[in-house]
Amino acid sequence: MKITRNQIIEILEIEMKKHPHVYAFWLEGSDASGTVDEYSDMDIWVDVQDGYEGTTFEVAELALSQIAQIDFKHEVDHPHPKIRRTFFHLTGTSEFLIIDMCIQSHSRKFWFTNKMKDEKAKVIFDKRNVIEFRDLDITKFQKDLKEKVEELKKTFLFFQAWVKKGINRNNYLESLSYYHQFVLNPLVELLRIKYQPTKFNFGLKHVNRDLPPEIVKQLEDLHKVNSTTEISAKSHHANTLFFKTLHSLPGSIVS
Repeated sequence: MKITRNQIIEILEIEMKKHPHVYAFWLEGSDASGTVDEYSDMDIWVDVQDGYEGTTFEVAELALSQIAQIDFKHEVDHPHPKIRRTFFHLTGTSEFLIIDMCIQSHSRKFWFTNKMKDEKAKVIFDKRNVIEFRDLDITKFQKDLKEKVEELKKTFLFFQAWVKKGINRNNYLESLSYYHQFVLNPLVELLRIKYQPTKFNFGLKHVNRDLPPEIVKQLEDLHKVNSTTEISAKSHHANTLFFKTLHSLPGSIVS
């Protein structure tokens, strides 16, 4: 019998709820945004009493083992000191049905922000009112965007010296690396600020969902380069799009 994501959620809910040290269990990502498809992984979050993070991973393993053998388990470092992150996969499930589980210590101070497009949660249970939504601080948000735009405007052309150096030396791989780092990445950031500012630091993730089709098509073309000659030509196209976008931003975020 094929194991479904709902079965995984249900068994984790049943077993997690039994433990008083587990305070909340929710889903983020595609489950929270309603965009699940056959390729979606599972972004599972659990809030636990401080000191019970390892125990809770053991609870999760035992729960998952009730429905299938765990054929992959790997913990990775998380940049936040009060979050632990482990990946699981169950035998017999799609290779894409990866269980990405984060367990946070209850003492971590966090909340979701209204109007931030990607900050959504599908709450499975919440014993301690852990899940909190607060309104976006518009003033601070506009200030942060303005600072980012000023940084991009200041550095965009300056750092392209490294791209040109690679081109002039006919060093394709080096110039390609710098082309992505100093041309395409800041261009994508600026386009996101225009079209989806709450996700300006998402890079190419969700780009087809967040940007207009005609912009996505231009970005696809700019990413298709096979020589230093093409990198040089498309850098010029990227620069044109960058400054066209810059000049179209509202006065509240560009000087």
